[in-house]
Amino acid sequence: MELPLYTRTGGDVRAAGGDFGRELERAAAELRTLRARHGDPTYEQIAARAPLGQRLSPSGISAALRGRSLPSRDYYLTLVRVLLSYDTHKVASLQHPEIPEWRDRWQRLSLLRHAQGSRDPVSRPLEHHAALSEQVVLAALRRGQHVQMPPTAVDLGGVWTVAFSPDGLLLATGHGAKTVQLWDTVEQRRAGPALFGHTGRVTSVAFSPDGRLLATGSEDGTARLWDVHSRTLIAEPLDSAGFVDSLLFTPDGQSLYLQGRTIRRWDITDPSQPRKAEKHFANALTSAPVLSTDGLLITGHAGGTAQLWEAHEQTRVDAPLRGHASDVTALALAPSGEVLATGSDDVQLWDIRTRQMIHEPLECSGDMVTGMAFSPDGRILVAISGDRVSKAPEAPDFSFNIWETATWTELPSPHIGHDGHVTASAFSPDSRLFATGGIDGLLRIRILPGA
Repeated sequence: MELPLYTRTGGDVRAAGGDFGRELERAAAELRTLRARHGDPTYEQIAARAPLGQRLSPSGISAALRGRSLPSRDYYLTLVRVLLSYDTHKVASLQHPEIPEWRDRWQRLSLLRHAQGSRDPVSRPLEHHAALSEQVVLAALRRGQHVQMPPTAVDLGGVWTVAFSPDGLLLATGHGAKTVQLWDTVEQRRAGPALFGHTGRVTSVAFSPDGRLLATGSEDGTARLWDVHSRTLIAEPLDSAGFVDSLLFTPDGQSLYLQGRTIRRWDITDPSQPRKAEKHFANALTSAPVLSTDGLLITGHAGGTAQLWEAHEQTRVDAPLRGHASDVTALALAPSGEVLATGSDDVQLWDIRTRQMIHEPLECSGDMVTGMAFSPDGRILVAISGDRVSKAPEAPDFSFNIWETATWTELPSPHIGHDGHVTASAFSPDSRLFATGGIDGLLRIRILPGA
């Protein structure tokens, strides 16, 4: 059932039939109907069915089904997946045909909540109900600009990392000037002053699943936790073995993985008092790891291999996946958790269940894949590739490589729009926007073919 969350009246956007609370209750009623249709399990039974690596609590389930609060997107979709197939004794996959409708419903509720919570709603009207990307386009057009007129960070020492918040309304970027900057995605401008605290270049940023925390990692060998609302540090720095190259929140938001020379998990059940947990002694790491919703940690290594691990047990799962002649430089995991893409001098696709390659290698326009991501809806795979040796060292060639995942057909690739190395990229949660950052200090926001 589609929820008509917005109507357009005289230039203002109102919630159809009332405010966010009323629309949240309507969505909760749909969850209760779904629960009744598939066996009417108790809250405890629903919580017990949550997939490995994800956590549902009876109190959180109650709040969602009673319309008391809107949980994080991952929590909401995990709850939906359990309810959709509870009577079959399974958990529905992210490819279930009803999942896109529930994902869109959460996105619209999140946007409405943000609109009602804004201190200045007149300055930021929601011009359309459908997608974050359409708001970005409309905001740019109102200013007489085209959609690829994004903000710049040329004064901040380049853009080295980028991440969207779970609702897509904020972007976080890390910079060579030892700073972190938040950006208003729709208005494409800085959302407040830069965040200071690191003593080295900021190389990684990540939002918690509920969007309340921002984790940042740096070449100073630490990660820091920030309260997104207040823009303040909430804990002492988390130390790492060497530069923090990447950060990963677990789907339940209870743990944070730091990748340096090794991979360290921190327990952040209480974010104000993080606790060191286990360390993974993975050797010769050459790419940022990825984490599946069912607790698989996947690492890329020198020599062209990728290794699967049981994250909590720190144990290897089977033999390494071996297919590349050169180092694995990028990893991407499909939202379903069933397909792994490994990048090197080409892109190889693996079935996670059988550990077998499932397609001929995908050729890239550049010599080496430097970044890679599946869209959150799983429809496209993007790889950014560059030349090992540039004809112009000050401005090496980088390009997009885009494939439609149903048939692995290559799609037309737009000009990447950066001078020099492209060092950061991320999809928005609605799968429509793709952000890139480079050492040229530009932060590009665009809609890709197939999105």
